Amino acid sequence: MLQRFFAALRLHYGVTIFFLYLGAFAVAFVGTFTLPLLAIGMVLLSIFLLVPAVLVGDVIGALSRWANRPFIAKGVCPRCREQQGPAWEPPLYRCAFCRAQWAPDGDPHDGDEPVPAGAGVTAAPNDAR
Repeated sequence: MLQRFFAALRLHYGVTIFFLYLGAFAVAFVGTFTLPLLAIGMVLLSIFLLVPAVLVGDVIGALSRWANRPFIAKGVCPRCREQQGPAWEPPLYRCAFCRAQWAPDGDPHDGDEPVPAGAGVTAAPNDAR
């Protein structure tokens, strides 16, 4: 449960921060015409809070990797919780069920190289002579 919480938090963290900054911009824009000092203060505050927001994102990523590592060590996909077979090996762990990819340190991999639908499955040749 903790792993799923950190994964969801990590997935939506960037969008959440974006909309918080967008809301702060809207308040600062209105404040420009009503209370100019408020707008200047919000701009300065948003600049100084950008570094902690990035650091919190890094901490969330580290906690997410920490929560994923026990699943990967047991050969279980952290996303779908299915037990994996012998193809579950480094350098990149690929789930045969949900096609998720994980680095050995627990970091989800975006999948630069596509995984074919029948990866790891070989059929016997049909040469019955």
